[in-house]
Amino acid sequence: MVRVITQETYDEVVKENIDEFDMSPEEAIKEAVAQFEAQGVDLSNIIKDLALSSGDNHLVSETVGKLKDLCATKKCDVNAVCTELDVLKSECNKDIAHRIRAGKDGAYKILVDLLFSKQLLMQLSERDVKLMTSALDTLTALMEMQPDLLCLRGVDLIKSILDNVENDDVLISALRWTTACCVKHEMNRQRLFGQNIAENLKLLLNVCGNQKLLSETLQVIRKLTLDDDVRVEFGKTHEHARELGAQMLEPLANLLKENTKPPLVSELMLTIASLLVRHELCKMVADCGVDAIFTVLADNYDNVAVVQQANKLITALAGNDDVKRDLVKSGMVPIIVSVLNRHSSNATATALTLKSIAALSLREPGHSKQFLDSGAPEAIVECMKVHPDNASVQKNACWAIRNMVARCREQNPKFHELGVEAILNAAYEKFGKDFGFDIKSALRDLECDVKFDEQWTGKGVELEH
Repeated sequence: MVRVITQETYDEVVKENIDEFDMSPEEAIKEAVAQFEAQGVDLSNIIKDLALSSGDNHLVSETVGKLKDLCATKKCDVNAVCTELDVLKSECNKDIAHRIRAGKDGAYKILVDLLFSKQLLMQLSERDVKLMTSALDTLTALMEMQPDLLCLRGVDLIKSILDNVENDDVLISALRWTTACCVKHEMNRQRLFGQNIAENLKLLLNVCGNQKLLSETLQVIRKLTLDDDVRVEFGKTHEHARELGAQMLEPLANLLKENTKPPLVSELMLTIASLLVRHELCKMVADCGVDAIFTVLADNYDNVAVVQQANKLITALAGNDDVKRDLVKSGMVPIIVSVLNRHSSNATATALTLKSIAALSLREPGHSKQFLDSGAPEAIVECMKVHPDNASVQKNACWAIRNMVARCREQNPKFHELGVEAILNAAYEKFGKDFGFDIKSALRDLECDVKFDEQWTGKGVELEH
């Protein structure tokens, strides 16, 4: 079991090393850390670089105290408050220990109270904007990896800012804070979704001319569809994606047509792909036109980051059989094979392209024939040779091979000519425990000698016949 200590216990040991053993502050800290680590104590939540020169309090605690005093006055000094906010943000950016300390000292409540006093102003002055953005950025730093701090009042604050504030800088900072609140916290996502911030996000998609604002809006949309909170057995990822998709896929698809250059194009494709959780949603995007994908690939053929996101989007769209057929009819197959050859040295791009081949050829003999004619077998086998130790490449290649030959056994000789059996057997030696069934499935459909393990056998107890 992991042992933990309080910040006070750590501080006392450091001071004891200085007072009783005449150590320098650096030596005292080094000795205390070594002592606790030898005892198996987890120090990840402890501030180790104790600012002894500033007295009994940490710089984090002193800064929070100053902020509290400054904000308590009726007419606070904006410049002084912003200075202390910058110090607190800098401290929180150091590590989780500093953020936990600030949270325990009440920084969250101070910042939320400060923002509530400003966000309902009819007209924000330049000083108000500066103060609000600084406070929101500090909140983001404070809540990075500790989203539990968000309370219902904070949720109301986010909604109120999105409803009432029109300044782009304030909105960008508010969206960044919202993103931090959503990571690894299912209840925060549900509370925010329950406040109907989806309507605000949809309106922000229509704001023209500010790519940074659009980028932050896309971030929040994606974070609302996460399923990363291990404390919750069943989340609402699918429901959120379904509702967001119904409202936003059409404007997102139109934005993709208008923005085909990085970095925005990658974010748009990733966001669209994250919302394609139902057949009708795939059809909705297809009805808006899939020509944009061809344009994106043509304009960014050598950009590996864009190619990766394009493959994710193609794979997601292929979840609808009608859309999959339309993609292939439009000439997607030779482009995919060309992309695979072009980026075969990049493991991530290769794995994602192989996955899109598997999706496009699933239960479609005609598509498999097109992949064969376009040189897909050579490209797939070559990628398996280039990345023999990459699990994702090997697994997705098995899927692609299996889907191509499952209903087109006449393709088997081509794969055998390329020596695929030996490559698959080598992959089984390395990854048999992880995805051995997928490898054996590919070998089976290639009509190779393969032995499947019987997963379960009955004991014949109480059988009469």
